[in-house]
Amino acid sequence: MSDALAWMVATFVTLPIFAFYLVYIVTVKATKNKKKSIKLAVDISASFFIIAVYFIAYEIWSQSLFWVMIISLIVVAMIFTVVHWKISEDIHLGKLLKGIWRFNFLLYVFAYILLSVYGLFISIYSVT
Repeated sequence: MSDALAWMVATFVTLPIFAFYLVYIVTVKATKNKKKSIKLAVDISASFFIIAVYFIAYEIWSQSLFWVMIISLIVVAMIFTVVHWKISEDIHLGKLLKGIWRFNFLLYVFAYILLSVYGLFISIYSVT
């Protein structure tokens, strides 16, 4: 059982789009609400995309960029907080955290795609 769980987590970290798709399919079947299913799939798979970006960057450059990722998360949170405060003049913590998390999903999906393509080209065209 633990081997199967380890295999599933490793797959979701390596290919986080599977986590997104699995959560989406399961929640669509359970709730029949596609919009809610997409939001839940984004919320759950965001952490898998963040972890995947970390490991891809580590494989490409052989150094930890964890501090860069933490700083990017903090900067996004700061920008979202200021914009949210300017627009609504009051901070609604739940809406703010959802916005930050979902924007980070978009940011890390983009980074995941970019790093995957870059890593693919590096591995194809590297002369070793």
